[in-house]
Amino acid sequence: MPRSLLIYRRFGSTQTALYLVRTVVRGAMRLTTLLAIAALIFGVLWHGLPPRALVDTHRFAHPQDTVIVTDRHGAALKHVRADGMDRRWIDLQHVSPTLISAILAAEDTRFVSHHGVDWRAVARAVLTNPLPWHRRNGASTITQQVIKLVYGRRAGVLSKGMEILRAGALEKLMSKDEILEQYVNRLPFGDRIEGVARASEAYFGRPPSELTVAESALIAGIPQAPSVTEPRRHLARAIRRRNEVLDRMLQVGFIDRDTHAIAIHEVPSIRTDSPHPDEAPRFVEVAMEQWRGGKVVREGMSLRTSLDLELQRRCEQLVSQGVARFASRGVTNGAAVVIGNASGEILAYVSAARQGPDAPGGALDLLDRPRQPGSTLKPFVYELLFEKGGTAATILDDISLPMTGAQGRLFEAHDYDGRERGPVRARVALASSLNLAAIDAAARVGQDSIVRRLRLLGIRNLQAADHYGAAAVLGGLDVAPIDLARAYSTLARGGTSAAIHVSPHPASPGTELMKPDAVAVAVDILSDPRARADGFGADLTEASGLQRFGLKTGTSTGWRDAWAVAFTRSLTVVVWLGDPAGQPLGAVSGFEAAAPVAARILAAATARASANGATDPRDVPLRLLTAEVCASSGLRPGPGCHHVVREQFAPGSLPVQECEAHDDQGRSVLPPRYAQWVRATRPAGVSASFLVAEGGSVPEVSEPRDGTRLLIDPSRGETAVRLRAALGGSETIDVRWEVDGRKVGGDRWAAAAGAHEIVAVFKGRRSKPSRVEVDVP
Repeated sequence: MPRSLLIYRRFGSTQTALYLVRTVVRGAMRLTTLLAIAALIFGVLWHGLPPRALVDTHRFAHPQDTVIVTDRHGAALKHVRADGMDRRWIDLQHVSPTLISAILAAEDTRFVSHHGVDWRAVARAVLTNPLPWHRRNGASTITQQVIKLVYGRRAGVLSKGMEILRAGALEKLMSKDEILEQYVNRLPFGDRIEGVARASEAYFGRPPSELTVAESALIAGIPQAPSVTEPRRHLARAIRRRNEVLDRMLQVGFIDRDTHAIAIHEVPSIRTDSPHPDEAPRFVEVAMEQWRGGKVVREGMSLRTSLDLELQRRCEQLVSQGVARFASRGVTNGAAVVIGNASGEILAYVSAARQGPDAPGGALDLLDRPRQPGSTLKPFVYELLFEKGGTAATILDDISLPMTGAQGRLFEAHDYDGRERGPVRARVALASSLNLAAIDAAARVGQDSIVRRLRLLGIRNLQAADHYGAAAVLGGLDVAPIDLARAYSTLARGGTSAAIHVSPHPASPGTELMKPDAVAVAVDILSDPRARADGFGADLTEASGLQRFGLKTGTSTGWRDAWAVAFTRSLTVVVWLGDPAGQPLGAVSGFEAAAPVAARILAAATARASANGATDPRDVPLRLLTAEVCASSGLRPGPGCHHVVREQFAPGSLPVQECEAHDDQGRSVLPPRYAQWVRATRPAGVSASFLVAEGGSVPEVSEPRDGTRLLIDPSRGETAVRLRAALGGSETIDVRWEVDGRKVGGDRWAAAAGAHEIVAVFKGRRSKPSRVEVDVP
């Protein structure tokens, strides 16, 4: 209620009249004094001070625009604001004349004719603003408002005088168009939006050159009071203010009555979707970091990335479903990444299926967090084995033996089901993810070679091979999912590596890190659905809809991580499910939980690539040769071989030796090292009698095996190594021991650092030496 009305109700008409007179007189005197001082200062200094002494032109440089991060097709992922403001500088020529007219009508109709200060408006304010019943009128010109927007708004007579002086100086330094461009790009429009370009895009979804008269008036009316006329929250007030601007445009002749009538009745269509998308937030952070580091180039205000937003949303959905399905068994979050192998582009990047501070790990980039990878590193060990002359038919020992693991600790590994399978072909061992056979493969290629190869493939933060021991092949080292994806992408590419990119890139020939023929064999095994089904009792071709694709799963020690990698020559998918804090899961395996998610993501990515017309321009993969081999020995079938299988070989690696490992009844004759396994399992088709006959009376060192590397730590009570021997395939204690030519009493050896030869002696017959190396911290 106006104060004059309150006085009237309390004291009557005489007091009200006196109050009004005093108010008018005091206001008129103050404003007249201010006007006189301002006019005097303006007049004296207008011709006396150089403009650059009053205006620092560097302050009028274009502020940093909002960076609009988009996917590969131009869909917005996020608007990364500069200093918290959402802005985009626009040239005045790209602002429609209608919007400029609306802004002039709302703020400064005599802008083109005054010299920075509108003295008529000042005089009007002096005469009318003191009147209590009269609406206060602003006298600031657009030029003065630009000064306020650039220098800030300060109260007081002196600051007002400086504002007037700077406005006059700015008129001398800039043209009217330049001043108006500064103004339209610095106006506030609510929701931390600055400038007409972002305002028109945010509220109407169109650039300022395409707005209607009514829309232009609504935009022009917001800056006077953005907090109460922002149209998403205060549409009714925004429309009232729009109508005031339209009335003013009609009054000054910017529009005619017909245009005014149409615009007044136009119902504004305000965008209801958020003007600030927030898709793939961790990926956007990675992209922005690379842009700031000069690794990614921005086009205008847009930063186009390699991400496919539609695929990203599908991946988020699939990973979230996987997390929800196993939530009752301890899974609290998940992550996934999709890489286009030809170029190394990241097509999807689910850093956390459940995001936000309330979700476990929801504020983290789980794709960049190292975890135990389970069995997912085994293919790289087998590929090394194939490089060193092994084949898919090479026989490996799937039997349990004590060995040295991480940091020298002794451990005894087991297969996932607790069984031992004895001699197995490499195809069966890798497809079934057999731990014991993988350890045998790792021993044949050497731990140093494994760690060196993993480091070359991009696995970060690896320590020396001694730190991991035999456990490296079983996931005894930590790997970030993004690093695992990079390594598998190299495998899928045929052994050549390509850098991982967050922006669109052409296909890259890459650098050869692995031999193509060895890679071809490893990929063939991982892509063999029959071998996979034999190992796990199921396959995932039905879940994915793909006929053939590579798959490797992993489950870390203690059921803490469930992994799956699915790939084709064109695409690589890595999925991780688990608890970011590392809590054990309820017996959740990689094949059960992560593999179906990875297979479905691969199918979705394949469909998207086909829909977008994406092709893989690289050469076709190496063709393998097919040959029959004995299932027991991996050699060419001999007369006694009754179980023959077809196997794939790289050119030049076909077996030439004929199998002689069967008796006349077709039973396998195994070396003595399998004796304990035969006695424990009594496998069909194996001749136990030939085991005894084969070994004769010559002893064999069964522990430690030839080539073993031991780390003995006395601080943990490890002072001696147990020695074991076999005679005729059976363990025996009727031997004496020699180490480096010296007799050892009993079957315990106090190991010293260095290289040693261990020999078992039985009735004068000496075993082949077992050469071992011992490290003592």
